Amino acid sequence: MLKNNYRFLWSFILGVISGCTSPSGDGVLLSPSGQERPEDKEWKTEYWSPEQHYSDIRSDGSDTRILMIASDTLTTDRWYRSVAVKPFSEYRISGYIKTENVRGENEHAGAGFRLGAIDMEKDTLFRKDNDWTFVEIPFKTGANDAVMIECLLGKSGKASGIVYFDRMRIEEVSSSDLKPRVKIGLDSIREPMSPYLYGQFIEHMGKCIYGGIWAEMLRDRKFYHAPGAKRSPWQTNVDTTTILTDSTKNYSRGNMPVLGTSSGKIVLTQDSLVLEKGEKYVGRIVFKAEQGVTKMEVSLGTEEENKEERISEITRGGFVKVPLEFTPVSSSKNGKLGITFYGKGKVTLAAVSLMPEDNIDGFRPDVLELMKELNAPVYRWPGGNFVSGYDWKDGIGDPDTRPTRYERAWNGLEYNDVGIHEFMRLCKLLGAEANIAVNTGLGTAVMAAEEVEYFNGDVSTGMGKRRAENGHPEPYDVKLWAVGNEMFGDWQLGHMPVEDYVKKHNKVARAMREVDPDIELIAVGFPGEWNDMMYSHCSENMTYISEHFYRQDWHAGGLLTHVRQIPDAIREIADEHRRCREEFPRLKNKEIKIALDEWNYWYGPHVYGLLGTRYYLRDALGIAAGFNEFSRQSDIFYMANYAQTVNVIGAIKTTKTDSWLEGTGLALKLYREHFGTRPLTVKGVPQPLDVAATLSGDGKFLTVSVINATHNNYPLILNIEGQQIESGGRQFSLTGENDMAYNDENNRERIRIVQNNITLENNSITIPRESANIYVFPLVKK
Repeated sequence: MLKNNYRFLWSFILGVISGCTSPSGDGVLLSPSGQERPEDKEWKTEYWSPEQHYSDIRSDGSDTRILMIASDTLTTDRWYRSVAVKPFSEYRISGYIKTENVRGENEHAGAGFRLGAIDMEKDTLFRKDNDWTFVEIPFKTGANDAVMIECLLGKSGKASGIVYFDRMRIEEVSSSDLKPRVKIGLDSIREPMSPYLYGQFIEHMGKCIYGGIWAEMLRDRKFYHAPGAKRSPWQTNVDTTTILTDSTKNYSRGNMPVLGTSSGKIVLTQDSLVLEKGEKYVGRIVFKAEQGVTKMEVSLGTEEENKEERISEITRGGFVKVPLEFTPVSSSKNGKLGITFYGKGKVTLAAVSLMPEDNIDGFRPDVLELMKELNAPVYRWPGGNFVSGYDWKDGIGDPDTRPTRYERAWNGLEYNDVGIHEFMRLCKLLGAEANIAVNTGLGTAVMAAEEVEYFNGDVSTGMGKRRAENGHPEPYDVKLWAVGNEMFGDWQLGHMPVEDYVKKHNKVARAMREVDPDIELIAVGFPGEWNDMMYSHCSENMTYISEHFYRQDWHAGGLLTHVRQIPDAIREIADEHRRCREEFPRLKNKEIKIALDEWNYWYGPHVYGLLGTRYYLRDALGIAAGFNEFSRQSDIFYMANYAQTVNVIGAIKTTKTDSWLEGTGLALKLYREHFGTRPLTVKGVPQPLDVAATLSGDGKFLTVSVINATHNNYPLILNIEGQQIESGGRQFSLTGENDMAYNDENNRERIRIVQNNITLENNSITIPRESANIYVFPLVKK
């Protein structure tokens, strides 16, 4: 690594040299002044790169501080900061740069400035040795209200050497007086939006299912970890070194702990249970006891005087299921379940369960109600990355005998309490269709074909008979099947090069359709070469092709910039597949539409478990803007599954006893309920607003969606062509105190949907700041 005194010596010399006069002193100074530290001017460094790569010194030629990056190995380092700008305006960035012995990993890599995702009309790259050079970069902000100023060593590829940045400024060149106005043609009806665009996705990870939708209160209820072990939530009085393992699989398909003691008592407890006074809890314990064990006592509560106990005599003859029922006399956030066996001998534990009695077929009623508010027509399950290591057979049969598995996609325990039958019951409770993903990672074509037969085969088939034996004689007749998940990614279990994967896809797809030729198959897609290969080799074995995207806060921080990421991503995906349709003649007579079966924002702290990110009003506006873009791309998108439904980057968040809709969930609810289905052409100059229009399915109402991702109210001129509308209508507005408002267990309505009656006066309506709005106007009867 370069020595600090070497760098500072050269910096001093260069600071003297840099005393020349800037061609322009206009604008706002971005560089720290001589008395400031870089952080005083909001300059940051890349958190993952070595701290010693960065330094700053005072310039003798001007009252500023020079920002420096130095590395003697190839790197990608940067100083960066965000600057607020006016959207749809022109600016210029200027500053000085000096390089010393800068070498890139290729001829395109070096040092220089970058403006985040904004295109630079006049780009520059510095390599080798360069004396102080004045750089001026004009740019247009477009639909951005903030810009990221980046000073890089490692631009367009990794680089080494020393680079210095000084006297950086930003100057507004011109701006527009934005007066949004649009024309909506009521006769310009485009292809209807698919109802499947309001789909949802649930995956076996984090607190989406267990700890979210599913009502089970106990962790590790089938003892994957031996009681008393470090990772077990179960405590015991038994010496853990004496606990044996029953791995015979004669009862459970998983291993079972065998406990014994010479003290005459075996005690197990699990705490951290949230109990409500007067609420009934039900469950069961499944075990086998030797002759000398005579009695079992089960208790639920907190303090000794508040515990409720159940005592049972031991029944001989193998494994027994003993039902449990409790009604606590006091509430507690740290309730405890206690199980005590009396006598001398061994006890083999298979399972314990505890749920609130008001569960609906194992699901939390409060979460079900919120899922019904989302009114999603289709749910994708069981993954996600999870599916590439999942054996669906683990999730059928008696839940108490299903094995708990360590799943490698997300490094957690899969209890297999929610399997095929439970998921299909959930779909029935919600009135939704199922979209089943099969395992093309570690799974096989046989495994996928048998799964199709289990779902859709009649009782005369081997798997159909097995389904009937497990309680559901009638076929489920699932139509939508996802053939794998993100197999393009090296994070995926069973990942392989696309040249090999196209062969596997075809093998799996053909095997599935041999079982049921009427199913619709969703192939794994990804922009570029992967899509080219899938279309070239697999188009005969797909009905739709999937895409996924997530967006973060890796930008300059502006509200408009943040929101537009979602519609931009949807449009870019549509453009990608239109490209493929043009380049591959074999697609000409096919209608392979896009299944965007994962899309969302994904960033920020995990407040609600693994990937339990918190969402803000700005995220909700982005999701709303997504539906505006879906209406513009209705000809090419068949399905979209918001990822995910509960807790994990979820539209719904939960605690152990409470649940609520995030702002993003409210956006999904709002557009599902009130946005029309027949898109109309919108022309004009909507900036800075995002405007889309549709007719209701029955053609009686015009719905106009307007996203205002700015901090100001804007009047919008609406000119309606083709038919008259009533001047009076309704406004449904998704809003909050500011764009960083969020809902949580303490306040579920910081973000809310507000309904108002409105009147269109002089063809104008005022769009409130930081809001997503749907305006509904009745059409005048002809």
